[in-house]
Amino acid sequence: MLKCSHAIRRISPRNLCTASTSAEIANAVPLISNNRSYVFDTPQVSVPTFELSRRVGNLFAQSFYTLCYEKSFTVESLVHGANKGIHSLSHFLADEKWDQMENLAVKDAVENMREARKGLSKQLENALRFSPDDILLSFLHSTVISGRDVLKLSSSRNIGIYFTVVSFVRLSEKVPENASIGELSGKYKSDVLVCNATFSRVLNPLGVWKVTNANFFLQN
Repeated sequence: MLKCSHAIRRISPRNLCTASTSAEIANAVPLISNNRSYVFDTPQVSVPTFELSRRVGNLFAQSFYTLCYEKSFTVESLVHGANKGIHSLSHFLADEKWDQMENLAVKDAVENMREARKGLSKQLENALRFSPDDILLSFLHSTVISGRDVLKLSSSRNIGIYFTVVSFVRLSEKVPENASIGELSGKYKSDVLVCNATFSRVLNPLGVWKVTNANFFLQN
């Protein structure tokens, strides 16, 4: 587990962001223009919201997962684990360690990142090599149950769950550890790296966790 209990300040998992949906996250297309301050053009999610429909959907998916698959599930443990994966993924991307990335992410995500890696700015490349302790704040953006005939639990490999986590990473010590989302997206945004990462697993039977998509971006 990441040692970042000081970094994760509880934001309700029902506070979802209007900037993107999980479907958009899953369908991000790599861009190959040069000197980019982002890995992908979209999604770039950084602000949670209280949209009712997403709150209800989020609550249903988490309750279904907890009841049927992982009774010990908590948002805090999910976010800690996600941040560990985000940290590893960022270094694999920066150092072009594609074979190691394949142990963490699905094949399509690895191929998209391999292509996108070509045009990253030096500033973003350096930012990707952050320390785990620099993850200051994270929140669960969305939880989605997806698949064919979701209620047919006896079928094989037809259901998956997707958790999308947003994490803020400080790139300078002048960013205080207790900075709020507003400050990380405003006052200190020039010294913050944002990550959006979607983690999924097949539910029947339970599979391993995999990153299905991720984006890192500097706020301009």
